[in-house]
Amino acid sequence: MDGLSQQYFADFDLVIENGTIIDPKRELYTIANVAVKDQKIALITRADIKGKRTINAKNKIVSPGFIDFQSHVDGNLYSARSVISQGATTTIGGNSGNINDALERIKREGFPINQGFLVSHSSTLRPMVGLSDPYRSASQWQIDKMVSLAEEMLDFGALGISSGLEFVPGSSIEELRALARVVAKYGKVMPVHIRRDGWDAFKALHEVIRLSEETGVAIQLSHLTYMVGMGMMAEALISIDKARKRGLDVMGDAGVYSAFPTFIGTAIFDEGWQEKYECSYEDLLISSGIHTGKRCTKILFDELRQSSPNTLITAFVGEDSEIIEALKRDYMLISTNAAVGSHQPGTGHPQDIGTFPRVLGRYVRELKVLSIMEAIKKMTYLPAQRFGLKNKGWLGVGADADMAVFDPKLIIDQADYLGYGIPDKSPKGIDYVIVNGVVVVENGIVKETEMPGHIIKSLNKLWIG
Repeated sequence: MDGLSQQYFADFDLVIENGTIIDPKRELYTIANVAVKDQKIALITRADIKGKRTINAKNKIVSPGFIDFQSHVDGNLYSARSVISQGATTTIGGNSGNINDALERIKREGFPINQGFLVSHSSTLRPMVGLSDPYRSASQWQIDKMVSLAEEMLDFGALGISSGLEFVPGSSIEELRALARVVAKYGKVMPVHIRRDGWDAFKALHEVIRLSEETGVAIQLSHLTYMVGMGMMAEALISIDKARKRGLDVMGDAGVYSAFPTFIGTAIFDEGWQEKYECSYEDLLISSGIHTGKRCTKILFDELRQSSPNTLITAFVGEDSEIIEALKRDYMLISTNAAVGSHQPGTGHPQDIGTFPRVLGRYVRELKVLSIMEAIKKMTYLPAQRFGLKNKGWLGVGADADMAVFDPKLIIDQADYLGYGIPDKSPKGIDYVIVNGVVVVENGIVKETEMPGHIIKSLNKLWIG
């Protein structure tokens, strides 16, 4: 038997046979068998191959595991299992706080999913230099200290620096420029939740586009559906189109739900919010805490703002048609915003467990807004490339063995907003999810004993064009 034949009949750790392979890197759509060895894809072939375990994926799609890159899982097991249930194998966090404790816990106890991290300007760097007041700007000393801390964290392996400007309205352009130059220096990414949403978003959008022009930083405009999905999406996309035609490295991401979640005590609900969104208190649904499931009243709103500012609110102010406008752009990735504000069963937002199945079920199969190849590329290969995850987001020899196996005829989200359904109800149609070669979801059920996830790092390397 020649060497090639011996390889075909090797004893692989896992074989997925007869599946329809979708590799977005090569835009390959074909029937084949996938073999896994030592946490990597070792072979893709039509030859008969054997493994210690075999999964029959006939009539199913075998895709790279989805990448949950705009997330708040941050080491929380319940939230990790929610995103695994929707086919995600990698999550990137740190957007809403210091993730050091989570990383230590993952090292000590393991984790079911791969976890990468960002440095948060808003909720890590600013507090570390004494800026507890979100309406206060940094002094030059504080800016210099933030830059120094950011350099250390990026060198430790952070994938970029994120900034939630709407939550810290006192942040100055000087703060942003200084941090953007650090990110650009090492060729990493700066996800930005812009300073204002709704009809006030255009000036804020142009501020961030100018930041890319002035520093060369790669900007990722976070969850644009929630920022400009109230009737101004088309105009915002034109601004991004123009920036990209000028050669600026500006991309965006969008969720696939029109009602956004956030904390009631943030600057988002400062005076004037009703006029901004053209809505009333009843358009706000309480999504965590003792009042979970209730609609706001003025009395309840004022009470929670004062005494429980970290209560999660879902604001029904967006338009579903805006999602379609966003998804059509080739530079628009799919983001979950998963686990924001709630890590408790029966609370939260359907995005936590339903985003990726909703894309494939509603926007691919039912509405045909995207082809299945386009959708999978937006959820795997493109975000992997964006955040420097070279071995993720594609299927081929040497790639990390992170995969989702799903039925394209059945896949759909089943979660819904509180009062309409169950916000953490598992999706239909996802049969298996594999993380680093280990089956973590089997027949749609999360295997809670499996902890194969890795901490993902990207060490500093000077940008060379």
